[in-house]
Amino acid sequence: MGSEAELKSFENLQRRRFKFAAYLLPCLVIATYTMMSNTHRLDQSDERVELNLTKFRNCTVSFQPHQAQSEWKTKPIWLSAFPTSLRVSTHQSIIKQLTGLSQGDKSFYASSRGTLKHCSGTTETATCSNVHPMVDMGENLNKRLDNFYSEYIMAIRNPMTALPSYTNEKQIKYHGETGQMSEESWRNMRDTYMSVLIEDWTAFFRAWIKDSDYNTGMYLVYEDLHNVDKGPKAVKRLRDILHAAGFVVAPEVDVPCIWFNAIGEDQIQQNHETKYEYNDYIPGYTKAQKQLLLTALSTLVDEYGDDNELKSILESYTNTIKQEIRIDEV
Repeated sequence: MGSEAELKSFENLQRRRFKFAAYLLPCLVIATYTMMSNTHRLDQSDERVELNLTKFRNCTVSFQPHQAQSEWKTKPIWLSAFPTSLRVSTHQSIIKQLTGLSQGDKSFYASSRGTLKHCSGTTETATCSNVHPMVDMGENLNKRLDNFYSEYIMAIRNPMTALPSYTNEKQIKYHGETGQMSEESWRNMRDTYMSVLIEDWTAFFRAWIKDSDYNTGMYLVYEDLHNVDKGPKAVKRLRDILHAAGFVVAPEVDVPCIWFNAIGEDQIQQNHETKYEYNDYIPGYTKAQKQLLLTALSTLVDEYGDDNELKSILESYTNTIKQEIRIDEV
């Protein structure tokens, strides 16, 4: 076996190997468990979790719209929205189903010589959509008080998703983009225009809550509207405002079906899975940009904290950003 010194050296080496193995084994177990746990979470996120929408798929709307009138006493209701906070097709569908008016939703900016201007025309208007103050209306809102209902509806969406969605929409509309813009394009746009985008998003609140003489009718929250539990409730509240403004509306029993038809099963499922319109990637922000979003929301809460409903919405956006925003440092 060798000399006594060699034997002791061999025994020491064996003891060191045993100690190292004893140390390494639990580390390997922990690492293996962590990898399996992470893989499980990834597998779960990759699976399509189907919502049970059977009761909506089989629903029917009983409302029978009245024949269109040549004269009416109602006044249009302002519906202001930061772009992509309410899809045009969704707005159109909800209003048409709730009121029976085929052209009940109109854009303030649309016009047709002799038949339509500023939501006033030859057919009755329920809601007048606009993106004021991003696109100026040409004169002070308060000068139109006599021509519009005293309450407005404001569509709201978390800026974390509203800003990239709006940017993507502009790329499609003006630059020939199809589908989701590349992630590099989003990074370039956010890094160049982040402050401007946030300023545009916050400007809606000041223009309507602070600077106008209209009352807040409701906040139509994008995230609620696309939620299977909260969506019908939001449409029911919109129905009640239309009814209070003098419009003939569908009965309450039709509301869940109207909601489902307007949002569509694909969008409901998409929001449930990713909370965003596209699947290529989830738009991310730098840590500094995350702080800009949080600061903007905090400032609005300080300014309009006496509006409990708005405060609750803004605080929920704050929590979502803190917990779910994707940090993307390049």
